[in-house]
Amino acid sequence: MPDTTTIPLTFRLARGWRWLWFTLLGVLLYQFFTLQRPGFGELGPLFRGQIWAYLRALFGYYVLFELVSVFIFLRLATRYVRQVGMDRLELSLAGVLRHQLWFLPFVLGVILVFGPITNGLRYLAVFYPDYAWATYFPEYVFTARMYVNYLLPFLVFGYSILNINLFMDYNDWQHARFAQLTQGDDGNAGNFLKTLEARDAEGETLLAVGDVLWFEVEEKNYRAFTMGKTYSIRKTLSELEAELDPAQFFRVNRAVIINLAFLKNYAFWENDKYILRLNDDKTTFVMQRMRLKELRKRLGG
Repeated sequence: MPDTTTIPLTFRLARGWRWLWFTLLGVLLYQFFTLQRPGFGELGPLFRGQIWAYLRALFGYYVLFELVSVFIFLRLATRYVRQVGMDRLELSLAGVLRHQLWFLPFVLGVILVFGPITNGLRYLAVFYPDYAWATYFPEYVFTARMYVNYLLPFLVFGYSILNINLFMDYNDWQHARFAQLTQGDDGNAGNFLKTLEARDAEGETLLAVGDVLWFEVEEKNYRAFTMGKTYSIRKTLSELEAELDPAQFFRVNRAVIINLAFLKNYAFWENDKYILRLNDDKTTFVMQRMRLKELRKRLGG
């Protein structure tokens, strides 16, 4: 596989309500790592048969507050992977190693963000209403022990999320690539672009170009419009024009490429211009008369 091949990464596990389950997983990881302490650490009551006491501490002291930690971790991780370019992966050993290493500074640094917040809230609940600076600082602000307690569980947790996402996105990419190859057996059809890296508010995806009504550029922002959704894309219109099937896609003007499968009709407008209407019954584009001959040729007439 060429080293230059890249795939989009979605970091999809950070979305939705999965983080509630991740919180419980993170807390259990932390408690597992305390087994070497005297009395089996945080799991001691469970081993002594004090199940109710253990569950009360688990959910009332740990899970309740660590919801904040996991929420902050996942929200910031989503922003971080986009900012540093971890939303795409070069398919090579070096690319995978870089992907893993780029995530390490985030895990090491984010503890400094959520640690004081989570433990500050824990202090407010545990010591209510008898607050005192001596009991709050530095134990519930930040200590080396706090950092160490968080470090190993969140390294395991963070890299588990990262690599489960990586496996899922690679699997999706392989399926899309296989579909592209099998659909392109006839003639040169396999040479044309079938899928496209795209992004919306929820994350990255592989977008089937056949579902796109039109591509558009506005102030160097390139977008793909499907029925009811808009995606940001990285390819320019010139790149798309060169890679898309010319029998299916037509460049109306400098700013727009339409999917001819969604063209409803066209008609003379004014001043040697034509208006093109898409079959969503609301989208129209203006085209110069000089493009009419090429459009008719593409439509087979």
